[in-house]
Amino acid sequence: MSFTSSKVTPWEQRRQRPPKGKSGKELAHESAEKHVLGTAVYIDDVPEIAGTLHAVAGKSTINCGLITKLDLSGVWASPGVVDVITVDDVPGDIDISPAFTGDLILANGRVDFYGQAIFAVVAETFDQAKRAVNAAVVEYQQEEPILSVKEALKRDSFVNPTHTMVEGDVENALSAAANTLSGEMYVRGQEQFYLETQISYAIPGEDGSMKVLCSTQHPSEVQKLVAEVLDVPINHVQAEVRRMGGG
Repeated sequence: MSFTSSKVTPWEQRRQRPPKGKSGKELAHESAEKHVLGTAVYIDDVPEIAGTLHAVAGKSTINCGLITKLDLSGVWASPGVVDVITVDDVPGDIDISPAFTGDLILANGRVDFYGQAIFAVVAETFDQAKRAVNAAVVEYQQEEPILSVKEALKRDSFVNPTHTMVEGDVENALSAAANTLSGEMYVRGQEQFYLETQISYAIPGEDGSMKVLCSTQHPSEVQKLVAEVLDVPINHVQAEVRRMGGG
């Protein structure tokens, strides 16, 4: 014969957690009070470790074309500069695309959009890095950019291969329809403005490891891409997100 006791054990009492909110009552965001009072810690608020260096990217000043000259001697000679990095200095994969291929960490012989990162300057202060970037001499063989959907269609320029799903005879069905509607719509797509300006603070560790404080929406993606760029195992990279950037 067995008996079942309805008495709650001390262990079960410890396991029971009070509900965070009640039905019909609003629940405040865990950081709401800190955001309102200005006490929330963003990456720019984190105390810097002694010896912290600052990086700034040198960016393309044209829409698209080949890079015919890249003279960084003036950058190297600028005050406070510790290192200048080009795509040739990347030890691992240079493609950091989140989904499809083609998004390079630094330009590799050509630029495909205005503001594309071509090189990076590492200096003792952020100000020094920003000033040093301007000492670069970059020359291009410019190409005609595609600036509209119509132009892209005319030149058969697509982000990905086209894909069509068709059922039945569309043309005949439309011509025989009692009513048809045609028109044109142009949507000006815009990336969201981030809640925190995109920023990362990388802290080197032992055996080639790296801890990255960042404002990303996708810490596991940051971990994977940093590992691939540095050519280290993924478990050598730790991505930490406290304040999320993005909507």
